[in-house]
Amino acid sequence: MAAILLWSIGASALTAVADWAGWHFVWKHEFESGEAVERKRNATSIFISYFLPFMPVLIILLGPEKLNYYDEGFAIAGAKVMFALLGVMTGGVAMSAWSFKRKEDESKNARELIDKADTLPEEALTHLGWTTAMLGISSLVWFSLLAI
Repeated sequence: MAAILLWSIGASALTAVADWAGWHFVWKHEFESGEAVERKRNATSIFISYFLPFMPVLIILLGPEKLNYYDEGFAIAGAKVMFALLGVMTGGVAMSAWSFKRKEDESKNARELIDKADTLPEEALTHLGWTTAMLGISSLVWFSLLAI
């Protein structure tokens, strides 16, 4: 169980950093500055981005690993449910970002013909690839934890 705890901490940190990087380098440029800040600085967004990824760690720590509030079976089952949830969530966000990038690349010539601006600035589009890769890797780590 200690190895799963360490991997969970790593996956949680990777997910939180990937979400922060995606927001800071890419998605905050999608809207007007006031609207973007409002969308990210609410309780739901903060919970999903920064607290939810660390829930598996909390579930494992509340089990027999540290605080012994419940037995190992419940800790494993709860952690596996969270691994699946976070794997699907991060994978879905990564697929959505990849689809967005592909659509932007395919319609670039058409937008240039009608002098329409890109949805994201060029700088944000350059960061979209590696932030999407971070989320994809995060999803793979969550699913690999589910398989352990």
